[in-house]
Amino acid sequence: MKISRIETFCNEFVGFTRITDESGATGWGQLSTYHSDITAQVLHRQVAPWTLGREIDDLDDHLDLIQEREHKFPGSYVCRAMGGLETAVWDLRGKAAGKPVVVLLGG
Repeated sequence: MKISRIETFCNEFVGFTRITDESGATGWGQLSTYHSDITAQVLHRQVAPWTLGREIDDLDDHLDLIQEREHKFPGSYVCRAMGGLETAVWDLRGKAAGKPVVVLLGG
């Protein structure tokens, strides 16, 4: 399944991201509790271009690619954006497998 859409939802206290795959299934992740509006912008500007159209099963290599390509940008915002993306991908994977994420992680 490929990621076809990335959305963010923020207020002054917290930010979330929702990813959607080609089938319309969604996964949710938390961006940040600190300057979530900035983290959301970083997600759309620095992370989303590398993410849209990627398979959700290719997460580890994909996150390495983002860090390599975006290494000049201040790290904490990119890391928070990638963390929200990663959490959303795991949520989507769990829903697709019909299992809790903790089971997918081996717990």
